[in-house]
Amino acid sequence: MKAGAVALRGGWRSSRLSPLRVYQGASTIGQFSTRPPHRPLPVRDGVLCKAHEGKNILITGAAGGVGRATAELLAAEGARVALADIRVDALQTVVAATGSADAFPVRLDLFDPASIGSAVAAAEAELGRLDGLVNCAAIVVHADPLETSWADWEKIFRVNLFGAYEASRLVAKSMIASGARGAIVSVASETGKKGHMESLAYSASKAALINMTRVLSAVLAPHDINVNCVCPGGVATDMLREVSVAYGRLVAAPPDEVFSQLISSQLQRHIEPIEVARTISFLLSDDAVIIRGQAVSADGGDTPY
Repeated sequence: MKAGAVALRGGWRSSRLSPLRVYQGASTIGQFSTRPPHRPLPVRDGVLCKAHEGKNILITGAAGGVGRATAELLAAEGARVALADIRVDALQTVVAATGSADAFPVRLDLFDPASIGSAVAAAEAELGRLDGLVNCAAIVVHADPLETSWADWEKIFRVNLFGAYEASRLVAKSMIASGARGAIVSVASETGKKGHMESLAYSASKAALINMTRVLSAVLAPHDINVNCVCPGGVATDMLREVSVAYGRLVAAPPDEVFSQLISSQLQRHIEPIEVARTISFLLSDDAVIIRGQAVSADGGDTPY
């Protein structure tokens, strides 16, 4: 690296601020760091166990990267899964990928409360008693923070927050009626804690989802229903590819170049969907009963709380 270069997350740019060699690493102030980047850390193999044997779980956004990985993992761990998404054709592929006879697709449009009710009813009709819910579905719109339209705010909150609430409400009522002692896990985002300027409405929706998780945890505790959320960072999904395209336009850079920089600073690589799925699986399990109302950072160490 040439003298005068400043380490940025995942890349380098020239700077006239200092002739010193400054690196991305552990000792940082802002974008400055005194340590060189280390090699990317490998993805570790998980230990498969039947942690969800006999459980019936509804997963929204199951056609997406994290949703699909969660569906495959939970099915492998013994759960019967209802896979809900608006992309019905893609769901058929996910159902096949689970390799389970106890996985089936459900059409779900989170814009429509009636569709959410129908999806929960269909899951109950197929599975019987519901023991868990995973809220994975989400949308993002990238825009100048001072130019985000009213319509985009409504669209994002309708899916990311209102839809997640309605699904949680209906599944919780179903679980209470059946006496199920289960769990609800929502996929929030590190943006809900830190915020991203070019996705203000998305960041706000995820912050609201974190707060909703905290309140629902207290509300449902008397019924022995555990509620948490996970906050992923740079996960290698189609959504992150879309982010790369949007950010690439803003800085006149190729999307692939932007994508390669949207990595965990500690892992020095993208997070894989299966790694987030393992966190979701744990929070759904009885082993996580003392973890309640939390927003668990699953971003490779980028968020300090």
